[in-house]
Amino acid sequence: MLMREAVAVALAAACLMIPGSPLAAQRTADRPILIFTISGAYLDDVGLWSVSDQPVTDPASGRTDHFALTRNVKRTIGAGFSGTYYKGSHLGITAEAFLLGLGYDDTCRLVAPAQAGLNVDRCNSIDERERSAAAVALTTGLIYRVTGDEFISPFARVAAGILVNNQSPLRLFGEDSNGDELLIYDDENTGTRLRPAFVLGVGTTVAAGRAYQIRWEVRDNIVGIQKITGPVTEGQVPPNETRYKHIFSINIGLDVILERRPGRRY
Repeated sequence: MLMREAVAVALAAACLMIPGSPLAAQRTADRPILIFTISGAYLDDVGLWSVSDQPVTDPASGRTDHFALTRNVKRTIGAGFSGTYYKGSHLGITAEAFLLGLGYDDTCRLVAPAQAGLNVDRCNSIDERERSAAAVALTTGLIYRVTGDEFISPFARVAAGILVNNQSPLRLFGEDSNGDELLIYDDENTGTRLRPAFVLGVGTTVAAGRAYQIRWEVRDNIVGIQKITGPVTEGQVPPNETRYKHIFSINIGLDVILERRPGRRY
């Protein structure tokens, strides 16, 4: 049994070393490869900002309550589409559009006993509301893979680009039992906003046929989002700054491989 294994290993090594063998030709002739990837992702939640004591005055009674407010980026499902070009066996150039979601989950609690009943309603409405969003990271960067012709191939990714977000990370309002809204935090920018985005990732691909691969990856999606830094008179724009948040994700995708052969296009 050991002899058979030794012979098999020796034959495999000889095939790799023989110049005219198919494996040797595949390894020595690096053909350009274009890979398109469709992927799905699970994204973890992350804290965005918190204000421990925000005064809120009820317009009807003139009484003031104090809210402790927090906003988190909630867990969600994402999706991506990318293209990667390898001129050689290891280093590739990649571009991707990745749907992050960036929906918000707000919480509210009264710091002291309630002074106005409608403020209790407003705080409860904040605590019960979840806000969905559609944010897309458009990035380009580099991928380095250990090998391009093995059944399993580990890789690492680094990329940079912009985050396109259609929802304000600052704006916040509470609703009372009469259905009336009280604006607590305003935002000067009510449209689409652009912020920097970065991606760090490690993973592996597994061959699933001649022209297909299964891709598995763990990522750190680093996005710039505005963070409230303190309380403000209700209805005004709060003090804020851009902070970089680490949103970790697990991505699983399908690769379609297009290999350029001599005398042919993709």
